[in-house]
Amino acid sequence: MDHEDEEIEIPNYFICPISLDIMKDPVIAVSGITYDRESIDKWLEKVSSCPVTKQPLSSDSDLTPNHTLRRLIQHWCVENATLGVVRIPTPRIPPGKPNVVEEIKNLKKFGDEALAREDTLRKLEVLAMEGETNRRLMHEGGVHRLLILFVVKCTRKEEEEEAQRRIKVQLDESLRLLHMIGVPLNDARTILMENDQILESLSLVLNQQNFLNKAYTIVLLRNLTENTSSHIVERLNPEILKGIIGFLKEVVSSFNRTSPNVSDTAQSSNPRVRNKVHSKLDYNLVIKQAVTAALMILLETSSWSRNKHILIELGAVSQLIELEISSTGEKRATELVLGVLSRLCCCTNGRAEILAHGGGLAIMTKRLLGVSIAADDRALFILSTVSKLSPEKAVVEEMVCVGTVEKLCTVLRVDCGLSLKEKAKEILSDHFDELKKFPCIDVRLLTKFLSSSHEDLLAEFYSKLNV
Repeated sequence: MDHEDEEIEIPNYFICPISLDIMKDPVIAVSGITYDRESIDKWLEKVSSCPVTKQPLSSDSDLTPNHTLRRLIQHWCVENATLGVVRIPTPRIPPGKPNVVEEIKNLKKFGDEALAREDTLRKLEVLAMEGETNRRLMHEGGVHRLLILFVVKCTRKEEEEEAQRRIKVQLDESLRLLHMIGVPLNDARTILMENDQILESLSLVLNQQNFLNKAYTIVLLRNLTENTSSHIVERLNPEILKGIIGFLKEVVSSFNRTSPNVSDTAQSSNPRVRNKVHSKLDYNLVIKQAVTAALMILLETSSWSRNKHILIELGAVSQLIELEISSTGEKRATELVLGVLSRLCCCTNGRAEILAHGGGLAIMTKRLLGVSIAADDRALFILSTVSKLSPEKAVVEEMVCVGTVEKLCTVLRVDCGLSLKEKAKEILSDHFDELKKFPCIDVRLLTKFLSSSHEDLLAEFYSKLNV
């Protein structure tokens, strides 16, 4: 306003609820409230909710231009120009849909040639970070399919050293972008069946050195196999399983120290977008997603006898135990680890590996009654199977040393599922004669637990709590 001495009545709906100034570029948030674009952008950088409705809003949520309100504001400015009101210019269209559409057109027209250009993947990455709308447009344009085919091409090229470095950068960027945009469920079902080279290429990536690329690849592999033919999952290349187990081994190594692989490969290959990429991608979250995806793949593949033996030979039992020992007992991951181990312990070699590992029975004992009902069932199944089908003396000695006997007695006393109690009683009964040989075992108390009904033991437990 140029004339400060004259009062001008400004319509309330012209005012941004955040800045309390006339809006220059009014946009509608998904909460239905209109804000000035600059103000709401700055707000969402710090607070993930609508200032008015308090509805959750992410920093990349859609903001729809309110063209009608902008034209009303501009018209009002013109009408009040004699009073010193300066007309608000039409704002520039921010990067978004037009850019995405243009890039998709270029991809479809030039294919691999476009992806091989230095700036194409960089542009797509920046656009993908701008919001869900852009990522949805990429799905509709088939960008994920083009990227997967480009990854296949990158892993199959044999070039001179300089070209190899360039291809490595392109591979890194393609996998990262694929992780950002994902693969639509309806496409994931058919992509693997349409191209038999994809799994081979992903296997090559899994057995390379780049830690984050392995993480991106495992999540991608899970997306592609989640709802596909069971035959594909059953016949996964052993090299893929080897790569997944190797990745879990690196994860275990990184729990207690800062892994050089993690810190080195977390750096973007493109310095100009590195900071922006890091502000949007939480690498700890990427690794967590990859661990969950890896465990889900192992759980599915271990349904078949052939794969059980392959996984055991590849050292899966030891790595899964190490992973669980190193973790904090997060519910989903623990359930998956115990799920895979419960299948592998159905094999003689699997049971032998669990018993041979110094922490095998110990971590099963620790997780029992400590995570979830599903984890309880799986942990007790493993303890039961190993104790029943392994050399008795070695099993009982280990159970006594790591506190398994004490935990099984606790299962009999506390309020938990009847099936758990029956299984715990069965284990203790089967090995009662061997347990009596250990001086640390209270035979009288153990006999009481085994002879008393579940109801009596539970009543006694509650009576002691009330004392």
